[in-house]
Amino acid sequence: MKKRFSWLAGALAAAVLWGTSQVEAATILFVPQDNRPVSLSYTVDTAEGAGYTVITPPNYLISGKNYHGEADKIWQWVDENAGRADVMVLSTDTLVYGGLVDSRKHNLSLNTLLNRTKQIGTLHDKFPNVPIYAFGTVMRSPRASGGGVEPSYYDEYGPTIFQIAALQDKMDAGNLTQEEQSSLVQLTATVPVEYLQDWFNRRQKNMTVNRALIDETRKGVFKYFALGHDDTSTLSQSALESRYLKLYSKGLNIDRYGSFPGADQLGLLLIARAHVDRNNLKPSFEVIYPLGGAGETVPHYEDQTVAKTIAEHVEAVGGTLATKGKPDILLAVNTPLGKVTGESEAFENFPMISASTNAFLDKIQTAIEQNVPVSIADISYSNGADNTFVYGLYKRDLLYKVDAYNGWNTASNTVGYAIAQGILGKAMPTQAHRDMLTQQYLDNWAYQANIRKDIYRMQDSIRTDNVRYTGTLNEKLESYMGERVQDFAEKYLQIDPRTVSARFPWGRLFETDITVYDQPIAPLQKELRLQREAVAKAKAEAEARAKAEAEAKAKAAAAGNAAPAAPATGGMSTQIPVTQE
Repeated sequence: MKKRFSWLAGALAAAVLWGTSQVEAATILFVPQDNRPVSLSYTVDTAEGAGYTVITPPNYLISGKNYHGEADKIWQWVDENAGRADVMVLSTDTLVYGGLVDSRKHNLSLNTLLNRTKQIGTLHDKFPNVPIYAFGTVMRSPRASGGGVEPSYYDEYGPTIFQIAALQDKMDAGNLTQEEQSSLVQLTATVPVEYLQDWFNRRQKNMTVNRALIDETRKGVFKYFALGHDDTSTLSQSALESRYLKLYSKGLNIDRYGSFPGADQLGLLLIARAHVDRNNLKPSFEVIYPLGGAGETVPHYEDQTVAKTIAEHVEAVGGTLATKGKPDILLAVNTPLGKVTGESEAFENFPMISASTNAFLDKIQTAIEQNVPVSIADISYSNGADNTFVYGLYKRDLLYKVDAYNGWNTASNTVGYAIAQGILGKAMPTQAHRDMLTQQYLDNWAYQANIRKDIYRMQDSIRTDNVRYTGTLNEKLESYMGERVQDFAEKYLQIDPRTVSARFPWGRLFETDITVYDQPIAPLQKELRLQREAVAKAKAEAEARAKAEAEAKAKAAAAGNAAPAAPATGGMSTQIPVTQE
Protein backbone atom coordinates (compact mmCIF):
# COMPACT_ATOMS: atom_id res chain seq x y z
CA MET A 1 0.00 0.00 0.00
CA LYS A 2 1.40 3.37 -1.00
CA LYS A 3 2.28 5.64 1.94
CA ARG A 4 -0.14 8.52 2.31
CA PHE A 5 1.43 11.90 1.61
CA SER A 6 -1.72 14.00 1.74
CA TRP A 7 -0.20 17.25 2.96
CA LEU A 8 1.76 17.53 -0.28
CA ALA A 9 -1.46 17.97 -2.25
CA GLY A 10 -1.76 21.66 -1.50
CA ALA A 11 0.93 24.28 -1.86
CA LEU A 12 2.12 25.64 1.46
CA ALA A 13 3.55 29.08 0.84
CA ALA A 14 4.82 29.46 4.40
CA ALA A 15 4.83 27.58 7.67
CA VAL A 16 4.92 28.73 11.27
CA LEU A 17 7.56 26.56 12.91
CA TRP A 18 6.66 25.27 16.36
CA GLY A 19 9.00 25.11 19.30
CA THR A 20 11.45 27.75 18.15
CA SER A 21 11.45 29.56 21.49
CA GLN A 22 11.67 28.25 25.02
CA VAL A 23 9.60 29.37 27.97
CA GLU A 24 12.87 30.23 29.69
CA ALA A 25 16.46 29.09 29.82
CA ALA A 26 16.73 26.00 32.00
CA THR A 27 19.41 23.94 33.66
CA ILE A 28 19.45 20.18 33.11
CA LEU A 29 21.26 17.93 35.56
CA PHE A 30 22.32 15.05 33.33
CA VAL A 31 23.83 11.75 34.47
CA PRO A 32 24.93 9.77 31.36
CA GLN A 33 25.34 6.01 31.14
CA ASP A 34 29.07 6.40 30.31
CA ASN A 35 31.46 8.86 28.69
CA ARG A 36 31.21 7.71 25.06
CA PRO A 37 30.40 10.63 22.71
CA VAL A 38 26.88 9.41 21.88
CA SER A 39 26.13 9.10 25.59
CA LEU A 40 27.77 12.31 26.76
CA SER A 41 29.33 14.93 24.45
CA TYR A 42 26.95 14.57 21.47
CA THR A 43 23.97 14.64 23.82
CA VAL A 44 25.25 17.64 25.76
CA ASP A 45 26.19 19.49 22.54
CA THR A 46 22.65 19.08 21.21
CA ALA A 47 20.99 20.25 24.44
CA GLU A 48 23.32 23.23 24.80
CA GLY A 49 22.78 24.12 21.15
CA ALA A 50 19.07 24.31 21.96
CA GLY A 51 19.78 26.82 24.72
CA TYR A 52 19.98 24.64 27.81
CA THR A 53 22.64 24.72 30.49
CA VAL A 54 23.73 21.14 31.14
CA ILE A 55 25.61 20.06 34.25
CA THR A 56 27.17 16.61 34.45
CA PRO A 57 29.26 14.74 37.02
CA PRO A 58 33.06 15.10 36.78
CA ASN A 59 34.30 12.98 33.91
CA TYR A 60 36.61 10.94 36.15
CA LEU A 61 33.55 9.60 38.01
CA ILE A 62 31.69 8.53 34.87
CA SER A 63 32.16 5.02 33.49
CA GLY A 64 34.88 4.97 30.81
CA LYS A 65 36.85 2.62 28.64
CA ASN A 66 39.32 1.52 31.30
CA TYR A 67 37.56 2.24 34.58
CA HIS A 68 34.30 1.66 36.42
CA GLY A 69 31.85 4.43 37.14
CA GLU A 70 31.80 5.62 40.76
CA ALA A 71 28.12 5.21 41.59
CA ASP A 72 28.29 6.32 45.22
CA LYS A 73 30.38 9.41 44.41
CA ILE A 74 28.04 10.29 41.55
CA TRP A 75 25.14 10.03 43.98
CA GLN A 76 26.94 12.47 46.25
CA TRP A 77 27.41 14.86 43.31
CA VAL A 78 23.72 14.58 42.41
CA ASP A 79 22.65 15.39 45.98
CA GLU A 80 24.94 18.42 46.02
CA ASN A 81 23.79 19.77 42.64
CA ALA A 82 20.12 18.82 42.30
CA GLY A 83 19.12 22.17 43.82
CA ARG A 84 20.64 23.95 40.79
CA ALA A 85 18.54 22.00 38.32
CA ASP A 86 15.19 22.70 36.68
CA VAL A 87 15.14 19.17 35.25
CA MET A 88 17.01 15.94 35.98
CA VAL A 89 17.74 13.34 33.30
CA LEU A 90 19.30 10.31 34.96
CA SER A 91 20.83 7.03 33.83
CA THR A 92 19.72 4.45 36.36
CA ASP A 93 22.47 2.12 35.11
CA THR A 94 25.02 4.69 36.31
CA LEU A 95 23.28 5.41 39.61
CA VAL A 96 22.72 1.72 40.42
CA TYR A 97 25.68 -0.10 38.85
CA GLY A 98 28.17 2.62 37.88
CA GLY A 99 27.43 2.62 34.15
CA LEU A 100 26.09 0.63 31.20
CA VAL A 101 29.11 -1.68 30.89
CA ASP A 102 29.30 -1.93 34.68
CA SER A 103 25.75 -3.33 34.72
CA ARG A 104 27.05 -6.35 32.77
CA LYS A 105 30.23 -6.97 34.76
CA HIS A 106 29.66 -5.92 38.38
CA ASN A 107 29.87 -8.19 41.42
CA LEU A 108 27.64 -6.06 43.66
CA SER A 109 25.13 -7.57 46.05
CA LEU A 110 21.43 -7.29 45.31
CA ASN A 111 21.01 -5.44 48.61
CA THR A 112 23.46 -2.73 47.46
CA LEU A 113 21.72 -2.42 44.12
CA LEU A 114 18.25 -2.08 45.64
CA ASN A 115 19.44 0.46 48.22
CA ARG A 116 20.80 2.63 45.41
CA THR A 117 17.50 2.23 43.55
CA LYS A 118 15.58 3.47 46.60
CA GLN A 119 17.78 6.58 46.70
CA ILE A 120 16.01 7.79 43.54
CA GLY A 121 12.75 7.93 45.47
CA THR A 122 14.50 9.82 48.26
CA LEU A 123 15.88 12.27 45.69
CA HIS A 124 12.36 12.91 44.41
CA ASP A 125 11.08 13.50 47.95
CA LYS A 126 13.89 15.98 48.61
CA PHE A 127 13.35 17.91 45.35
CA PRO A 128 9.65 17.34 44.52
CA ASN A 129 9.47 20.30 42.12
CA VAL A 130 12.33 19.09 39.91
CA PRO A 131 10.95 16.54 37.42
CA ILE A 132 13.02 13.39 36.97
CA TYR A 133 13.31 11.72 33.57
CA ALA A 134 15.17 8.43 33.96
CA PHE A 135 16.36 5.68 31.65
CA GLY A 136 17.70 2.18 32.25
CA THR A 137 18.23 -0.97 30.22
CA VAL A 138 17.35 -4.61 30.01
CA MET A 139 20.81 -6.19 29.97
CA ARG A 140 21.87 -7.03 26.45
CA SER A 141 22.49 -10.55 25.16
CA PRO A 142 24.74 -10.13 22.10
CA ARG A 143 25.66 -12.93 19.73
CA ALA A 144 29.32 -12.19 20.46
CA SER A 145 31.38 -9.46 22.06
CA GLY A 146 34.92 -8.32 22.72
CA GLY A 147 36.88 -5.41 24.06
CA GLY A 148 36.13 -5.96 27.71
CA VAL A 149 32.51 -4.77 27.65
CA GLU A 150 31.22 -8.17 28.81
CA PRO A 151 32.58 -10.61 31.40
CA SER A 152 35.93 -12.00 30.24
CA TYR A 153 34.54 -15.46 29.46
CA TYR A 154 32.12 -13.98 26.93
CA ASP A 155 34.93 -13.59 24.39
CA GLU A 156 35.16 -17.38 24.16
CA TYR A 157 31.75 -18.63 25.24
CA GLY A 158 29.51 -15.72 24.22
CA PRO A 159 28.21 -17.25 20.97
CA THR A 160 27.32 -20.49 22.75
CA ILE A 161 25.67 -18.66 25.66
CA PHE A 162 23.64 -16.69 23.13
CA GLN A 163 22.46 -19.92 21.47
CA ILE A 164 21.54 -21.40 24.84
CA ALA A 165 19.51 -18.33 25.78
CA ALA A 166 17.79 -18.24 22.38
CA LEU A 167 16.66 -21.84 22.80
CA GLN A 168 15.50 -21.12 26.35
CA ASP A 169 13.50 -18.18 25.03
CA LYS A 170 11.86 -20.48 22.50
CA MET A 171 11.23 -23.08 25.20
CA ASP A 172 9.58 -20.44 27.40
CA ALA A 173 7.20 -19.69 24.53
CA GLY A 174 6.43 -23.42 24.21
CA ASN A 175 7.84 -23.75 20.70
CA LEU A 176 10.94 -25.88 21.27
CA THR A 177 11.21 -29.03 19.13
CA GLN A 178 12.68 -32.31 20.42
CA GLU A 179 15.74 -31.76 18.25
CA GLU A 180 16.19 -28.31 19.75
CA GLN A 181 15.78 -29.73 23.25
CA SER A 182 18.68 -32.09 22.57
CA SER A 183 20.73 -29.24 21.16
CA LEU A 184 20.04 -27.16 24.28
CA VAL A 185 21.34 -29.94 26.54
CA GLN A 186 24.45 -30.42 24.41
CA LEU A 187 25.25 -26.70 24.23
CA THR A 188 24.78 -26.24 27.97
CA ALA A 189 27.29 -29.00 28.64
CA THR A 190 29.98 -27.15 26.65
CA VAL A 191 30.01 -24.03 28.85
CA PRO A 192 31.56 -24.19 32.33
CA VAL A 193 28.72 -24.11 34.84
CA GLU A 194 30.28 -21.26 36.84
CA TYR A 195 30.16 -19.03 33.76
CA LEU A 196 26.50 -19.77 33.12
CA GLN A 197 25.68 -19.18 36.78
CA ASP A 198 27.57 -15.89 36.78
CA TRP A 199 25.81 -14.65 33.65
CA PHE A 200 22.29 -15.66 34.68
CA ASN A 201 22.72 -14.49 38.29
CA ARG A 202 23.70 -11.02 37.14
CA ARG A 203 20.78 -10.95 34.75
CA GLN A 204 18.45 -11.92 37.57
CA LYS A 205 19.72 -8.97 39.59
CA ASN A 206 19.11 -6.72 36.60
CA MET A 207 15.52 -8.02 36.35
CA THR A 208 14.94 -7.37 40.05
CA VAL A 209 16.28 -3.81 39.78
CA ASN A 210 14.13 -3.13 36.72
CA ARG A 211 11.02 -4.32 38.51
CA ALA A 212 11.92 -2.01 41.41
CA LEU A 213 12.29 0.90 38.97
CA ILE A 214 8.88 0.11 37.50
CA ASP A 215 7.51 0.20 41.07
CA GLU A 216 9.07 3.65 41.53
CA THR A 217 7.36 4.73 38.30
CA ARG A 218 3.99 3.64 39.70
CA LYS A 219 4.65 5.76 42.80
CA GLY A 220 5.14 8.87 40.65
CA VAL A 221 8.87 9.24 41.27
CA PHE A 222 9.55 9.75 37.56
CA LYS A 223 7.96 12.19 35.18
CA TYR A 224 8.91 9.55 32.62
CA PHE A 225 10.90 6.32 32.79
CA ALA A 226 12.29 4.64 29.66
CA LEU A 227 13.53 1.05 29.82
CA GLY A 228 15.65 0.31 26.77
CA HIS A 229 16.42 -3.09 25.31
CA ASP A 230 20.15 -3.04 24.64
CA ASP A 231 21.43 -5.08 21.64
CA THR A 232 18.94 -7.91 21.25
CA SER A 233 17.25 -10.14 18.68
CA THR A 234 13.94 -11.92 18.15
CA LEU A 235 15.05 -14.99 20.12
CA SER A 236 17.30 -14.02 23.03
CA GLN A 237 17.49 -13.72 26.79
CA SER A 238 16.78 -10.00 26.45
CA ALA A 239 13.60 -10.68 24.48
CA LEU A 240 12.45 -13.21 27.09
CA GLU A 241 13.07 -10.82 29.98
CA SER A 242 11.41 -7.94 28.16
CA ARG A 243 8.21 -9.98 27.80
CA TYR A 244 8.03 -10.55 31.54
CA LEU A 245 8.80 -6.91 32.32
CA LYS A 246 6.03 -5.89 29.92
CA LEU A 247 3.60 -7.98 31.94
CA TYR A 248 4.96 -6.50 35.18
CA SER A 249 4.46 -2.94 33.91
CA LYS A 250 0.88 -3.56 32.77
CA GLY A 251 -1.37 -0.65 33.56
CA LEU A 252 1.29 2.04 33.47
CA ASN A 253 0.30 5.02 31.33
CA ILE A 254 2.34 5.55 28.14
CA ASP A 255 2.79 9.15 29.27
CA ARG A 256 4.89 7.84 32.17
CA TYR A 257 6.59 4.67 30.95
CA GLY A 258 7.94 3.11 27.79
CA SER A 259 10.07 0.07 26.99
CA PHE A 260 11.56 -0.36 23.53
CA PRO A 261 14.79 -1.23 21.66
CA GLY A 262 17.99 0.76 22.15
CA ALA A 263 20.08 2.29 24.91
CA ASP A 264 22.52 4.91 23.62
CA GLN A 265 19.78 7.25 22.34
CA LEU A 266 17.78 7.38 25.58
CA GLY A 267 19.56 10.28 27.30
CA LEU A 268 18.98 12.67 24.39
CA LEU A 269 15.45 11.37 23.82
CA LEU A 270 14.49 12.22 27.40
CA ILE A 271 16.10 15.64 27.19
CA ALA A 272 13.86 16.24 24.17
CA ARG A 273 10.87 14.94 26.20
CA ALA A 274 11.73 17.41 28.97
CA HIS A 275 11.85 20.18 26.35
CA VAL A 276 8.42 19.14 25.04
CA ASP A 277 6.92 19.14 28.54
CA ARG A 278 8.46 22.47 29.59
CA ASN A 279 7.19 24.20 26.46
CA ASN A 280 3.78 22.50 26.41
CA LEU A 281 4.40 21.07 22.95
CA LYS A 282 2.62 18.19 21.28
CA PRO A 283 4.80 17.48 18.23
CA SER A 284 3.17 15.56 15.43
CA PHE A 285 5.18 13.31 13.14
CA GLU A 286 4.45 11.86 9.74
CA VAL A 287 6.67 8.96 8.66
CA ILE A 288 7.69 8.27 5.07
CA TYR A 289 9.79 5.44 3.64
CA PRO A 290 11.30 4.62 0.25
CA LEU A 291 10.19 1.64 -1.80
CA GLY A 292 11.02 -1.66 -0.08
CA GLY A 293 10.73 -3.11 3.40
CA ALA A 294 9.60 0.22 4.88
CA GLY A 295 7.99 -0.09 8.31
CA GLU A 296 8.06 -3.89 8.23
CA THR A 297 11.87 -3.92 8.26
CA VAL A 298 13.31 -5.77 11.27
CA PRO A 299 16.79 -4.26 11.75
CA HIS A 300 19.92 -6.01 12.94
CA TYR A 301 20.35 -6.14 16.75
CA GLU A 302 16.62 -5.64 17.34
CA ASP A 303 13.58 -7.84 17.82
CA GLN A 304 10.69 -5.91 16.27
CA THR A 305 9.68 -3.91 13.20
CA VAL A 306 10.99 -0.40 12.75
CA ALA A 307 7.41 0.94 12.51
CA LYS A 308 6.73 -0.25 16.05
CA THR A 309 10.02 1.19 17.30
CA ILE A 310 9.22 4.57 15.74
CA ALA A 311 5.74 4.65 17.28
CA GLU A 312 7.17 3.86 20.73
CA HIS A 313 9.82 6.59 20.45
CA VAL A 314 7.22 9.13 19.36
CA GLU A 315 5.11 8.23 22.40
CA ALA A 316 8.16 8.49 24.67
CA VAL A 317 8.97 12.01 23.49
CA GLY A 318 5.38 13.12 24.04
CA GLY A 319 4.46 13.29 20.38
CA THR A 320 1.80 11.83 18.11
CA LEU A 321 1.82 10.20 14.70
CA ALA A 322 -0.07 12.45 12.30
CA THR A 323 -2.98 10.99 10.35
CA LYS A 324 -3.98 14.09 8.42
CA GLY A 325 -2.85 17.64 7.84
CA LYS A 326 0.67 18.96 7.90
CA PRO A 327 2.96 17.37 10.52
CA ASP A 328 5.27 19.36 12.76
CA ILE A 329 8.09 17.05 11.67
CA LEU A 330 8.34 14.79 8.66
CA LEU A 331 10.37 11.76 9.75
CA ALA A 332 12.01 10.41 6.59
CA VAL A 333 13.16 6.87 7.37
CA ASN A 334 15.54 5.38 4.81
CA THR A 335 15.05 1.59 4.79
CA PRO A 336 16.48 -1.09 2.46
CA LEU A 337 14.73 -2.67 -0.51
CA GLY A 338 14.44 -5.89 1.45
CA LYS A 339 13.36 -6.29 5.08
CA VAL A 340 16.86 -6.85 6.47
CA THR A 341 19.40 -4.09 7.09
CA GLY A 342 23.03 -4.45 6.01
CA GLU A 343 26.32 -3.18 7.46
CA SER A 344 27.55 0.22 6.30
CA GLU A 345 31.13 -0.98 5.76
CA ALA A 346 29.92 -3.58 3.24
CA PHE A 347 31.33 -3.43 -0.28
CA GLU A 348 27.91 -2.84 -1.83
CA ASN A 349 27.45 0.43 0.09
CA PHE A 350 28.66 2.75 -2.66
CA PRO A 351 26.85 5.67 -4.37
CA MET A 352 24.64 4.35 -7.16
CA ILE A 353 21.47 6.42 -7.45
CA SER A 354 18.39 4.31 -8.18
CA ALA A 355 14.84 5.18 -9.17
CA SER A 356 13.54 4.36 -5.68
CA THR A 357 16.18 6.55 -4.01
CA ASN A 358 15.41 9.43 -6.36
CA ALA A 359 11.69 9.12 -5.65
CA PHE A 360 12.38 9.22 -1.90
CA LEU A 361 14.66 12.23 -2.31
CA ASP A 362 11.93 13.94 -4.35
CA LYS A 363 9.54 13.65 -1.39
CA ILE A 364 12.13 15.07 0.99
CA GLN A 365 12.99 17.94 -1.35
CA THR A 366 9.31 18.80 -1.87
CA ALA A 367 8.73 18.90 1.88
CA ILE A 368 11.71 21.20 2.40
CA GLU A 369 10.54 23.52 -0.37
CA GLN A 370 7.15 23.72 1.36
CA ASN A 371 8.77 24.59 4.70
CA VAL A 372 7.99 21.28 6.37
CA PRO A 373 10.74 20.36 8.87
CA VAL A 374 12.41 17.09 7.83
CA SER A 375 14.37 14.82 10.15
CA ILE A 376 16.11 11.85 8.55
CA ALA A 377 16.63 8.44 10.13
CA ASP A 378 18.99 6.60 7.78
CA ILE A 379 18.69 2.94 8.80
CA SER A 380 19.18 1.12 5.51
CA TYR A 381 22.53 0.02 6.96
CA SER A 382 23.53 -0.54 10.56
CA ASN A 383 26.52 1.38 11.90
CA GLY A 384 26.63 4.10 9.29
CA ALA A 385 25.06 5.99 6.41
CA ASP A 386 23.67 4.75 3.12
CA ASN A 387 26.14 6.27 0.62
CA THR A 388 23.65 6.28 -2.24
CA PHE A 389 21.05 8.17 -0.21
CA VAL A 390 23.35 10.74 1.46
CA TYR A 391 25.25 11.37 -1.77
CA GLY A 392 21.85 12.15 -3.28
CA LEU A 393 21.26 14.73 -0.53
CA TYR A 394 24.67 16.19 -1.32
CA LYS A 395 24.07 16.42 -5.07
CA ARG A 396 20.73 18.15 -4.46
CA ASP A 397 22.26 20.59 -1.97
CA LEU A 398 19.96 19.36 0.82
CA LEU A 399 22.52 18.43 3.48
CA TYR A 400 22.01 21.62 5.47
CA LYS A 401 18.36 22.14 4.56
CA VAL A 402 17.08 19.23 6.64
CA ASP A 403 16.35 19.73 10.32
CA ALA A 404 18.26 16.65 11.44
CA TYR A 405 20.18 13.70 10.00
CA ASN A 406 21.17 10.50 11.77
CA GLY A 407 22.53 7.19 10.52
CA TRP A 408 24.56 5.54 13.28
CA ASN A 409 24.78 2.25 15.18
CA THR A 410 21.45 0.42 15.60
CA ALA A 411 18.17 1.48 14.02
CA SER A 412 16.65 2.46 17.38
CA ASN A 413 19.70 4.58 18.22
CA THR A 414 19.23 6.42 14.93
CA VAL A 415 15.45 6.78 15.31
CA GLY A 416 15.76 8.14 18.86
CA TYR A 417 18.38 10.72 17.88
CA ALA A 418 16.45 11.72 14.73
CA ILE A 419 13.29 12.38 16.74
CA ALA A 420 15.14 14.19 19.55
CA GLN A 421 17.32 16.34 17.28
CA GLY A 422 14.34 17.05 15.06
CA ILE A 423 12.60 18.56 18.09
CA LEU A 424 15.57 20.31 19.71
CA GLY A 425 16.91 21.59 16.40
CA LYS A 426 13.96 23.97 16.11
CA ALA A 427 15.23 25.83 19.20
CA MET A 428 18.75 26.25 17.82
CA PRO A 429 20.33 29.31 16.22
CA THR A 430 21.60 28.76 12.67
CA GLN A 431 25.25 28.04 13.48
CA ALA A 432 24.48 25.60 16.30
CA HIS A 433 22.10 23.78 13.98
CA ARG A 434 24.74 23.54 11.24
CA ASP A 435 27.27 22.27 13.76
CA MET A 436 24.87 19.53 14.87
CA LEU A 437 24.40 18.39 11.29
CA THR A 438 28.14 18.59 10.57
CA GLN A 439 28.89 16.38 13.56
CA GLN A 440 26.47 13.71 12.36
CA TYR A 441 27.54 13.79 8.71
CA LEU A 442 31.22 13.45 9.60
CA ASP A 443 30.59 10.63 12.07
CA ASN A 444 27.85 8.66 10.27
CA TRP A 445 28.66 9.37 6.62
CA ALA A 446 32.34 10.27 6.39
CA TYR A 447 33.80 7.91 8.95
CA GLN A 448 31.37 5.05 9.52
CA ALA A 449 30.31 4.47 5.92
CA ASN A 450 33.58 5.32 4.12
CA ILE A 451 36.78 5.93 6.06
CA ARG A 452 36.28 3.08 8.53
CA LYS A 453 36.76 0.31 5.97
CA ASP A 454 40.11 1.84 4.97
CA ILE A 455 41.12 2.10 8.62
CA TYR A 456 40.33 -1.61 9.04
CA ARG A 457 42.52 -2.53 6.07
CA MET A 458 45.31 -0.28 7.29
CA GLN A 459 45.22 -1.81 10.75
CA ASP A 460 45.09 -5.34 9.37
CA SER A 461 48.39 -4.66 7.58
CA ILE A 462 49.95 -3.46 10.84
CA ARG A 463 48.87 -6.13 13.32
CA THR A 464 46.97 -9.40 13.47
CA ASP A 465 44.91 -9.14 16.68
CA ASN A 466 41.27 -8.04 16.71
CA VAL A 467 41.90 -4.38 17.45
CA ARG A 468 38.50 -3.40 16.11
CA TYR A 469 37.22 -4.37 19.54
CA THR A 470 40.25 -4.77 21.76
CA GLY A 471 44.02 -4.46 21.76
CA THR A 472 46.26 -1.40 21.54
CA LEU A 473 45.44 1.06 18.78
CA ASN A 474 48.30 1.95 16.46
CA GLU A 475 48.94 5.70 16.80
CA LYS A 476 49.20 6.20 13.03
CA LEU A 477 45.56 5.28 12.59
CA GLU A 478 44.11 8.17 14.56
CA SER A 479 46.12 10.84 12.70
CA TYR A 480 45.24 9.20 9.38
CA MET A 481 41.57 9.10 10.36
CA GLY A 482 41.66 12.74 11.45
CA GLU A 483 43.18 13.81 8.13
CA ARG A 484 40.57 11.91 6.15
CA VAL A 485 37.72 13.42 8.17
CA GLN A 486 39.07 16.93 7.66
CA ASP A 487 39.50 16.32 3.92
CA PHE A 488 35.92 15.03 3.75
CA ALA A 489 34.63 18.09 5.62
CA GLU A 490 36.31 20.43 3.15
CA LYS A 491 35.32 18.51 0.02
CA TYR A 492 31.72 17.56 0.73
CA LEU A 493 30.56 19.96 3.45
CA GLN A 494 32.51 23.00 2.21
CA ILE A 495 33.71 23.93 5.68
CA ASP A 496 37.14 24.91 6.95
CA PRO A 497 38.88 21.63 7.90
CA ARG A 498 40.43 23.39 10.88
CA THR A 499 36.98 23.62 12.48
CA VAL A 500 36.74 19.85 13.00
CA SER A 501 38.77 17.16 14.69
CA ALA A 502 38.32 13.43 15.15
CA ARG A 503 39.67 10.83 17.53
CA PHE A 504 39.01 7.29 18.77
CA PRO A 505 37.58 7.90 22.27
CA TRP A 506 37.67 4.29 23.51
CA GLY A 507 40.45 3.06 21.22
CA ARG A 508 37.94 1.08 19.14
CA LEU A 509 37.91 1.40 15.38
CA PHE A 510 34.11 1.29 15.08
CA GLU A 511 33.61 4.40 17.20
CA THR A 512 34.85 7.95 16.73
CA ASP A 513 34.41 11.31 18.43
CA ILE A 514 33.85 14.29 16.13
CA THR A 515 34.32 17.78 17.57
CA VAL A 516 33.05 20.84 15.69
CA TYR A 517 34.56 24.20 16.69
CA ASP A 518 33.23 27.74 16.27
CA GLN A 519 36.65 28.93 15.05
CA PRO A 520 39.37 27.26 12.90
CA ILE A 521 41.51 26.16 15.84
CA ALA A 522 42.03 22.46 15.14
CA PRO A 523 45.47 21.44 13.84
CA LEU A 524 45.38 20.55 10.18
CA GLN A 525 46.29 16.89 10.16
CA LYS A 526 47.59 16.98 6.60
CA GLU A 527 50.11 19.70 7.54
CA LEU A 528 51.19 17.74 10.60
CA ARG A 529 51.68 14.64 8.45
CA LEU A 530 53.73 16.56 5.89
CA GLN A 531 55.86 18.02 8.70
CA ARG A 532 56.42 14.55 10.15
CA GLU A 533 57.31 13.21 6.72
CA ALA A 534 59.71 16.13 6.08
CA VAL A 535 61.41 15.55 9.43
CA ALA A 536 61.59 11.82 8.78
CA LYS A 537 62.96 12.44 5.27
CA ALA A 538 65.58 14.90 6.53
CA LYS A 539 66.57 12.46 9.25
CA ALA A 540 66.82 9.60 6.78
CA GLU A 541 68.89 11.72 4.37
CA ALA A 542 71.20 12.86 7.18
CA GLU A 543 71.66 9.28 8.30
CA ALA A 544 72.32 8.21 4.72
CA ARG A 545 74.96 10.97 4.26
CA ALA A 546 76.58 10.10 7.55
CA LYS A 547 76.65 6.47 6.57
CA ALA A 548 78.10 7.25 3.13
CA GLU A 549 80.78 9.52 4.63
CA ALA A 550 81.68 6.88 7.20
CA GLU A 551 81.93 4.25 4.50
CA ALA A 552 84.10 6.55 2.34
CA LYS A 553 86.45 7.26 5.23
CA ALA A 554 86.67 3.59 6.05
CA LYS A 555 87.40 2.78 2.44
CA ALA A 556 90.08 5.48 2.18
CA ALA A 557 91.70 4.30 5.38
CA ALA A 558 91.67 0.74 4.17
CA ALA A 559 93.22 1.81 0.85
CA GLY A 560 95.99 3.78 2.63
CA ASN A 561 96.86 0.90 4.90
CA ALA A 562 97.06 -1.47 1.96
CA ALA A 563 99.36 0.72 -0.39
CA PRO A 564 102.04 -1.56 -2.08
CA ALA A 565 105.85 -0.83 -1.89
CA ALA A 566 107.44 0.80 -4.98
CA PRO A 567 109.21 -1.74 -7.29
CA ALA A 568 113.05 -1.57 -7.92
CA THR A 569 113.92 0.35 -11.12
CA GLY A 570 117.72 0.40 -11.17
CA GLY A 571 117.90 3.85 -9.61
CA MET A 572 115.73 5.47 -12.26
CA SER A 573 112.58 7.24 -11.12
CA THR A 574 109.24 6.18 -12.66
CA GLN A 575 107.42 9.27 -11.34
CA ILE A 576 105.47 11.13 -14.02
CA PRO A 577 106.58 14.75 -14.22
CA VAL A 578 103.86 17.32 -13.53
CA THR A 579 103.87 20.48 -15.60
CA GLN A 580 103.38 23.62 -13.57
CA GLU A 581 101.15 26.16 -15.26
